Amino acid sequence: MTSGHDAHQCVTQLRQTLAADKLPIGFFLGAGCPCAVMVKDKTGSGSSSIIPDIRGLTSYIDGILTVNEDVKGSYAKLLGLFKEDEVDAPNVEVMLNQVRQFSKVAGKAGVRGLAADELTKLDKHICNTIRTRVTRALPPPPTPYHCLAEYIGRHRTTSMELFTTNYDLLLEEALEYHQVPFFDGFIGSARPFFDQKAIEDSEIPSRWTRLWKLHGSINWRFHKESKSVVRTEREEIGDELLIHPSHLKYDESRRMPYLVMADRLKHFLKRGERPVALFLFGYSFGDEHINEALVDCLQSNPSAACFAMQFGALSGYPAAIELAVKNSNLCLMAKDGAIIRRQQGGWLMNPGRDISSLAGVFTDAGAKGTDNDALRPCHFEIGDFAKFGDFLRSISNATN
Repeated sequence: MTSGHDAHQCVTQLRQTLAADKLPIGFFLGAGCPCAVMVKDKTGSGSSSIIPDIRGLTSYIDGILTVNEDVKGSYAKLLGLFKEDEVDAPNVEVMLNQVRQFSKVAGKAGVRGLAADELTKLDKHICNTIRTRVTRALPPPPTPYHCLAEYIGRHRTTSMELFTTNYDLLLEEALEYHQVPFFDGFIGSARPFFDQKAIEDSEIPSRWTRLWKLHGSINWRFHKESKSVVRTEREEIGDELLIHPSHLKYDESRRMPYLVMADRLKHFLKRGERPVALFLFGYSFGDEHINEALVDCLQSNPSAACFAMQFGALSGYPAAIELAVKNSNLCLMAKDGAIIRRQQGGWLMNPGRDISSLAGVFTDAGAKGTDNDALRPCHFEIGDFAKFGDFLRSISNATN
């Protein structure tokens, strides 16, 4: 690392940005965010994440499909094809993408030993198993989702926008708990339908939060006969779950929600080249299409600022590092260091200053004997979404 970054200055900047009433602010929640919510197991002797990360979800689905009489044979064939193609440990999203790519060209003869009906069953079972595993209710507040919703509810002079690649309903539940009005692209009551025109017209009340689910949701369904997209918990004949883990070329009706949601991210960041701030959590920069959209918009709007909060050490995010060193308005902030204005360095704190001013955002790394006794290494803590929730609560309480 070539230089150091001032922890106290970082906290001040974050506080000022999050407390700015008129600054458009967005939050992007990736797959790592649900892992920050811990729930007790059935025995009460331990706890685990309310929803696992992609690796844990893949393991869960593997355990189900391996023994499911309806698909275990075709699932074994699929895994065999990955092994044949030297794809090591494919996750569930990679598997679902491959199934859908095969389905597009299967025809009556099938593809690589998988018949069209086998692929259809695999798609359905993978999506339904995802839905079963991620259908979870939040524990009582304060969870980081509740803290985020509470913060939004107290800063409604300017609308906020939420983006997520997750399929779960944790954000919706937290917003409703705090009675924060939001719009997610659907209109109606009994069986809300996706309305692209309502999104593009932007005539929603300014105090409403916008919620954009870039990869679909466990309560989005596509009705094959009417070719309509609806939001409902009820499964009806002709419905299929709309879960889009990647930027595949679906037919236009299925593809529409994905493209519109992705466009909302671009629209927010460009914002007529006016200042905006986007905070990213639980996102490891593994989606090339999202990365391209972020970089394109940040370059188009120099007044935009993107703060990517990472849970682990900086070295664990090579794709993010590559982007941050090329884009001055992408701040990559990890446990042991950061890239800010394209400069990479470790975090440093001044022990002579009031430690409480670090507000739990940083903790002393405990290193002794540094070259400069006035400065000490420290750790950035709010890459952990749970600790960021605590930080948001402190800001909400201070401005209440």
